[in-house]
Amino acid sequence: MKKILVASGQRGIDDAVRKFENYEVVGAIEYKNEVYEAIGALHPEILLIGEGLVGHESLMQLMLKIVKDYPHLRIVYLAGFVDLRDESKVSALGVMVMAGIYDIVHEQRITVPSLRNILDHPKNEEQMAYLTKRVKEQSAKNRNMIEFEIPEENLEQDEDVYKNLTFISSIKPGTGKSFVSTNIAAAIAHFGVEVNGRKPKVGLIEGDLQNLSVGTILQIDDDKKNLKTVIDKISTVVNENGSLIGDMKETERVNKFIKSCFKPYYHAKNLEALVGSQLSFSQMENVKPYHYVYLIDSIIHEYDVVIVDSNSSFTHVTTFPLLHMSKNCYYVVNLDFNNVRNNTRYKDLLKEIGVSDKVKYILNENVEKDSPGSGNDLEELIFTADHLDDSDFKLEARVPMLPKTVFLNRLYEGTPVVLDKNIPYTLKARYELMKVANQIWPIKNFNEIEQEVLNSKTKKKKGLFF
Repeated sequence: MKKILVASGQRGIDDAVRKFENYEVVGAIEYKNEVYEAIGALHPEILLIGEGLVGHESLMQLMLKIVKDYPHLRIVYLAGFVDLRDESKVSALGVMVMAGIYDIVHEQRITVPSLRNILDHPKNEEQMAYLTKRVKEQSAKNRNMIEFEIPEENLEQDEDVYKNLTFISSIKPGTGKSFVSTNIAAAIAHFGVEVNGRKPKVGLIEGDLQNLSVGTILQIDDDKKNLKTVIDKISTVVNENGSLIGDMKETERVNKFIKSCFKPYYHAKNLEALVGSQLSFSQMENVKPYHYVYLIDSIIHEYDVVIVDSNSSFTHVTTFPLLHMSKNCYYVVNLDFNNVRNNTRYKDLLKEIGVSDKVKYILNENVEKDSPGSGNDLEELIFTADHLDDSDFKLEARVPMLPKTVFLNRLYEGTPVVLDKNIPYTLKARYELMKVANQIWPIKNFNEIEQEVLNSKTKKKKGLFF
């Protein structure tokens, strides 16, 4: 007899299961907020859960938590009818498949024989590949898709959140995510308010194993100590299930090695970066979320601020654990209307996994009316930053588009634009980047920078008449 907890939210379904041979119904739940506690008390082998449950809580978030805390519990999810043309809903189901929930029923009608067949014949990941296919296709350009798992570790610090951890990402490559990450890190390191008589210590992590952006922008070489070597070293003390297998001496040795892989930035020695490495898709198959959980856990207390420049894919191995562990989560967008539409769609997914309340948005490459070379003198831009602010996006900053020569020169020099001094044509960009940095860590004399921007605007207006 297999013990099953029924929580479909539909009495007819729950009653039908009670009549099945070889299944013992250990409890019936009607409210979402009672499911988790019932699992701990009744110890079922199967959870039959559906959208008919009462409550305002996110069912997806609840199931992901159950998967993490009860990895051996089989979940049968009655999702109700899902139109497979609805990319947002298909992506949500795809994330659940990647988390290990394979028994997902999304048909419009279900019969007693089909329900019995579902319980008797568990599905596997291969059978549910049609739900993950579209999600994987979104990541195919970067070849960064790997199996999605829920981290085993439970970081019990203010409900799993590290107050000094900031996650910066985007849902599309090319929006300037690494440009924003490095500039914010440099701003805090160089202009941040001192703590105990010293400048704030900033750690910057390139969260993508196939990306070299952070190292390139800061001119830090990708040598024998990078993110890949850190992952390999963690694997010597953590097994494939995410359990610690190394003794205290071994873990201390690994932690010491990890810290040695953070290299100081020559313009601000209190900024240290762990750069990425180049891997093929096949080489990444053994990288798991717990590698990143261990990495963050091992260095988080070494820095006043830790910033992760994440991968531009929701299904990347870094994304799920880091979204939950971070206090600040910023998504970089631009004025590409398709990019904005995709971000709008993913808002529902962020809400489902319970992180939407801490996600903020940064507009990069904003086109302003007086931006040199913006093309506004030829055609006035139709879709602007104001449209974003008027919609569901509250922009924390509007970083203007820099002249190409300025951008390329700073890249060649390895100097983030926030470190410019007395250069008027980068003032607005520096200010907008400083605004975000100031949200993460207080910036010295930030009011003076703000006043300088206001004064520059006043001068421009006067120039029209004098």
